[in-house]
Amino acid sequence: MPETLRATLDRFFSTYLECDLTNVAPGYAWVIPANRRELPELHYENPFALWLIATGNRCVISVRPALETAVRRQTSRLWLGAFRDPAGQKALIDTVARALGPKTRLAAVSGPILFASTATFHLLDLHPCRQITPADRPLLTAAGLYGPYLDKSIQEGTCFAAFENENPVSVAGTWEVPHLADRIAEMCVPGTVPAKRREGYGKTALSYATRAVLNTGRIPLYITSDRNPASIACARAVGYQPYGWQFRIEVITEKPHSPTT
Repeated sequence: MPETLRATLDRFFSTYLECDLTNVAPGYAWVIPANRRELPELHYENPFALWLIATGNRCVISVRPALETAVRRQTSRLWLGAFRDPAGQKALIDTVARALGPKTRLAAVSGPILFASTATFHLLDLHPCRQITPADRPLLTAAGLYGPYLDKSIQEGTCFAAFENENPVSVAGTWEVPHLADRIAEMCVPGTVPAKRREGYGKTALSYATRAVLNTGRIPLYITSDRNPASIACARAVGYQPYGWQFRIEVITEKPHSPTT
């Protein structure tokens, strides 16, 4: 990855972590207390009690200040690659659960952080695809592909849908990011209608949206889950390359639904 791209991505994630990634020595995990972990990030309902990002043999674990000692103690017993192993992840989840108390509900997710550049990008023109306008909202809604989170992407011209005849089948756009919005665009992929999956519609929509972002001079960022291999394969087909990997533990703040009687 060219240094200019790595520097921009490092700066983007450094703000999230409250840790300057350029100062992180490679080879072991840095545990960083961060007040930012007390509140949800943009587009997330729940705050992250712990957010681990590994990139370029550097690993930062950003945690709530109250968790610093416990997490630091636990990570000192694990080698760097253990965080990608289910046993290592469970050790971190158990550590957070003990520190926050038995009534705290947690959820964990892990997955790759990918990016594209003009050098790696592939336009996959597998199906008819066009830019979505405000007039297309009813079409997307009827297909189950619309959400208000797409409005800014539609407005700025980075939302695209692949079509079968006159019907949108898959859509891709961008999320609003809380910082470095002039340099970074996080891709938003609501998905493909179930009957048309595995036919290349998602790749087409993502590639068109990615090209639109690249044309603005920004770096397209794609974050997904290890449990979604189809999403990873779609991004890699379009030319997304690894920047790093994340593991986060969310604190579930909404109340569970009461059973009906």
